[in-house]
Amino acid sequence: MLPDSHLYWTLLGYIGIAACIAIGLPQLLLHWKQKSANGISLAMLWLWLIGDIAHLIGTIVQGLLRTLIILGVVNGVVDVLLICQCYHYAKWHQFAHIFPFLRRQVQASAPESLSNQPASATPPLPPTVPPPSKPPRKYRSTLYHALFVLLVIAISIIVWGIVVARVRKTANLRAGEDGTDLEFDKFGMAFGWLSRVIYTSARYPQIYKNWKSKSCHNLSVWFFVLLVIYNSTSLASILIKSIKKPYLIVNLPWILNYAYNVVLDLIIMGQFAWYGEVPGTANEPVVAAPIPDLEGAEFKERV
Repeated sequence: MLPDSHLYWTLLGYIGIAACIAIGLPQLLLHWKQKSANGISLAMLWLWLIGDIAHLIGTIVQGLLRTLIILGVVNGVVDVLLICQCYHYAKWHQFAHIFPFLRRQVQASAPESLSNQPASATPPLPPTVPPPSKPPRKYRSTLYHALFVLLVIAISIIVWGIVVARVRKTANLRAGEDGTDLEFDKFGMAFGWLSRVIYTSARYPQIYKNWKSKSCHNLSVWFFVLLVIYNSTSLASILIKSIKKPYLIVNLPWILNYAYNVVLDLIIMGQFAWYGEVPGTANEPVVAAPIPDLEGAEFKERV
């Protein structure tokens, strides 16, 4: 029989893997829709990729949980895809200035500018604000993303249940074979601490970018929701497996990293609410009042 702690940490590990696989999908889809990736920090993505490489080396050398090794590989793939998108759409916009048909695709969602019209064609109009998008559409998008997150968790639980059902009859873990008696490896720990430092510093470029632009435009809040789920479940899977002192010392870099990253991801999610990028939190647009034609009024009085 499998011990209860084994069942719990494997369940959390599967949820973490599923969340890790799905992390990049909302952001990748948003980039594809907007034909732009200027909202995400490229420095953050490169730091993540370097951290994933160090993480993978550290987990393999140290002999940590198999789920942590898989997570390192999946994280690296997601980072490469996001980085490729950033460079692809940067080149796209460069070519759009040269080829007219690309420019039309980039500006397809933008309204026509009044500056293209002759000055004498129409009199100047008072500044107007475009009508806000319909709230039901925003809430529908939020519902779809929430269902997507729940689906990710549900699929991971189903897969975990199937795996446990198949191995439970034959599993017979003996003392010392549960993965808690890890040997301290200086080389593995060095890469572990290196990856943790890189991971925790990677969020700061994104936080600074959002603060400087006073916006989280072209960022998906669900990208960070899945990051919180991933870091939380990974942290819990380590702590639930064992609380033995030698085991905690070996896993200390990963424990501190996951806990600190949850805090930083929550800060970024708070920026979404603060800058009005979450449905229902944005301030109402102020409609500019028309400017009276004072010169015309004086001319009429003189006549």
